[in-house]
Amino acid sequence: MKLLRYILLIFPLLFLSCEEEEDFGFPSKIEISANGESVDIKGANDLPPFIQQIELLNYNGDGNNSGAFIDGKDCMEATTDWLTVKYYSAEYKLVVIAEPNKTNKKRKLYLYLYDGKSRQEITVVQSK
Repeated sequence: MKLLRYILLIFPLLFLSCEEEEDFGFPSKIEISANGESVDIKGANDLPPFIQQIELLNYNGDGNNSGAFIDGKDCMEATTDWLTVKYYSAEYKLVVIAEPNKTNKKRKLYLYLYDGKSRQEITVVQSK
């Protein structure tokens, strides 16, 4: 009976899909000065991925900051109270724009790039 219960608990887990971590050609960490700045990052892969969504989340996974393509533009954007990220697919480029940090604390967000089956996580850190 215990074996049957164990199988019934484990069996559904076999059908859960997990997104694989992928290197889309961008760095895994971006460091930004406390003064705020705009950083342009060109992708490094020979064949650019087909990024379908970008997302900015904090360490708790909170943040309703999903970006999708802006109508009529080749740009996808996600924004929080202090950080804006734009992805230009034709140029295979990320633009990360941070407001000045007046909190006197280091700030950190996680940028996720999704291509439909994989994702890349990029840590964005702003000094205090």
